[in-house]
Amino acid sequence: MLLKLNKFWLLFIFLITPIIFSESIVNIEDLRRDGEEGFFANLSGSYSFSRGNRNRDSFSIQTSLDYNKNDLETFFVFKRAQKKINNNNYDSATLSHLRLNFLFEENPSLEVFLQYSKNPFRKFNKRELFGLGSRFVVKDNLRAGLGIMHEDEEDLLLLSENTLRISSYVHNEFIIAENISFDLSAFFQPALDSFSDYKATIIGQFDFQVNDGFKISLQYNTFYDSRPPSTAVKKEEGLATVFSYNFN
Repeated sequence: MLLKLNKFWLLFIFLITPIIFSESIVNIEDLRRDGEEGFFANLSGSYSFSRGNRNRDSFSIQTSLDYNKNDLETFFVFKRAQKKINNNNYDSATLSHLRLNFLFEENPSLEVFLQYSKNPFRKFNKRELFGLGSRFVVKDNLRAGLGIMHEDEEDLLLLSENTLRISSYVHNEFIIAENISFDLSAFFQPALDSFSDYKATIIGQFDFQVNDGFKISLQYNTFYDSRPPSTAVKKEEGLATVFSYNFN
């Protein structure tokens, strides 16, 4: 029965998913191996194309690594995205994220993270983050985080801005069926000196577990920046089909 459901949902996803590429934000809580000890590796990617007057190809590949002990969880993710037009490179984006989660006997835990990204898709040359905060396990399927981070952002005109921000998020997983779940994540990052300067993201994702290692996700994300880099729009939306495989 489970195998039949897997085949049905696999076909269903390919039928309903439009060919839209989005350089989406990495969903940390969806990727990390929370509460499990050992070393874990995951590889995921997405691809879209169009053929006509101009041939367009877009792909994204992402790998994540976890090394967890009873008092420390280490998480690293690297993502690379590229767009091509008529087989010529049009643009590319890179993101790397390192996070350490120090565990205590009582909730919450303490997290420290570093992030570096280059993303001309969103009109910034680079964005560097350093932050720390608390992570709360509210329920079995509900996680939340609250902290502070320093942001160094440089736009495509090489104009840079340093901002101290609150870093907050909430993540909830809803079990729909034996091999189907829905993940919802919301991020809010206002500047400490002006709450009118903020970044906000919502990610909704249906996960279809084909087998123990292979998963297909249909993801929607919306991103809003109240003060974006020059020439950039404030709001962006994306839809993507993501294929991922856990090696252990």
